Amino acid sequence: MIEVWRNGPVENMHASRRGPSDAAMFAESTALHQEAVKALTARKRGYGLLDFERHLLDRERPWAGAGGRTLTDLGYGFLGDYKQHVKARANALLDLNRHTCVHDPLEVYLIPKAIMYGRRHMGMPGWPTIVERIRILLSHPEHRAWGEAGRGAQAVAEMPSGQSIDELASTLLTQPDTLPVEVLEWLSDHLLYCAAPPYTWCDTAD
Repeated sequence: MIEVWRNGPVENMHASRRGPSDAAMFAESTALHQEAVKALTARKRGYGLLDFERHLLDRERPWAGAGGRTLTDLGYGFLGDYKQHVKARANALLDLNRHTCVHDPLEVYLIPKAIMYGRRHMGMPGWPTIVERIRILLSHPEHRAWGEAGRGAQAVAEMPSGQSIDELASTLLTQPDTLPVEVLEWLSDHLLYCAAPPYTWCDTAD
């Protein structure tokens, strides 16, 4: 996701008035993780990467966590730059995939990047630890890792009805993009910043 989608025009979309919220960025990135895995494990990886590119550039596909809004809705003013960025990065991966000088050149290229920039993202070894920390913090609103007095109690009090802590943790592990928008917004307000460095207070949540 960092290679093709993040760290490009989507960040400008995210910062704009009409762009995706923090919750939508989290939900869409986790949904796209599944699509990226499909692309990279396809029997013909080149076709898989092209399918992934088409998925990213589909202007009528509702984004996860965005309340039904599409790329057209969320990317107004940035669509040209976004398309150019996605195509350029996808083409770079396609070109790399054609090299035969090393075994599986895409793996050689992508694994170090994932380790450097995505160790705490969904699908990586650090993600279950992050989810467990979130479960602990919600189970113990007085935990010192909340940082501010009353912050944990406020988060628990504002937790959308119909959600149990264990069910939430289970969904976060595998399908966070399927959570209702109001739950994603609540997570974004109180807990999602725990899922990425440099928020080291999460490291004390044990």
